[in-house]
Amino acid sequence: MIKAADLQGVHRAPFSVALLAPRYWLTWFGLACARASLWLPWSLRLRLSRLFGALYYRTNGKRRRIADINLRLCFPHWTAVKRDAVIREHCALAAQGLFFTATIWWAGEATLDRWITIEGLEHYAAARDQGRPVLALQGHFVGLESGVLVSRHFPYVGFMKALKNPVLDWAMTRGRERFGGRVFDRAGGLRPLIRALRAGFGASYVADEDLGPRDSVYAPFFGVPAATLPTAGRLAGATGAVVIPCFAELLPDGRCAMWLEPPIAGLPTGDPVHDARLMNEAFERAVLRMPAQYMWTLKRFKTQFDHQSPYER
Repeated sequence: MIKAADLQGVHRAPFSVALLAPRYWLTWFGLACARASLWLPWSLRLRLSRLFGALYYRTNGKRRRIADINLRLCFPHWTAVKRDAVIREHCALAAQGLFFTATIWWAGEATLDRWITIEGLEHYAAARDQGRPVLALQGHFVGLESGVLVSRHFPYVGFMKALKNPVLDWAMTRGRERFGGRVFDRAGGLRPLIRALRAGFGASYVADEDLGPRDSVYAPFFGVPAATLPTAGRLAGATGAVVIPCFAELLPDGRCAMWLEPPIAGLPTGDPVHDARLMNEAFERAVLRMPAQYMWTLKRFKTQFDHQSPYER
């Protein structure tokens, strides 16, 4: 297997003195506060999460409306009171996710072992023992950054969208590569990821995005037609990879429980719509386990057959 340093198409975000320009000082201050938060006891971080979450809920009516529409579509039997409670909880957990990200990027490995548990790594190991690459299927949950932890155990790569702010781009790239993993810029397409999978690397892929109708198929997500990328099935077919759902749940005491499920049986099926349905079923299982941790504030259903977005009605 080739070394991570020899991978082609790796996203580059080097540090330079230009990043110290005054226009980035506020960004540096934010990063310094995030890193300094590691010195706070988790009890205080959780209280701050509640405070920041309440502020987020009160000041962002647009995102509250999107979340409410998503929940009404996915759980039509829920009352308005229950939907609002889930949205409030989600806002607090989103804030907790920021503290969790700081832990992933900067905490020592002893701290990670103490606060984060991982179950199901045997599924990953079994695939590698069979000589097959692994595609870790992830979704938009508040603990999404947890995928970085897989690179502590196995050679691992992932995708990211290059950030417009070069300081944040540098920090995110550095955080996601701290254990030897590598990230590819999504703008470079799938070829670098395919080469990495064929070379024996595992890869993270976040598949629950509505990127428009061009490359998507419609598959149900809680019974609602959702524009879904069938890319995981295509990658599995092109590389022989097994697709293993991988999720993380932020717990009330500040800890995180991460788990890898058994490989999705039969993927790829040869039918992109069926592939997309199998992926969405994996996301549904995770949502039912932790409904407030899914990023309901994203426009998951903006692309529809009739071109009528539910968010614009």
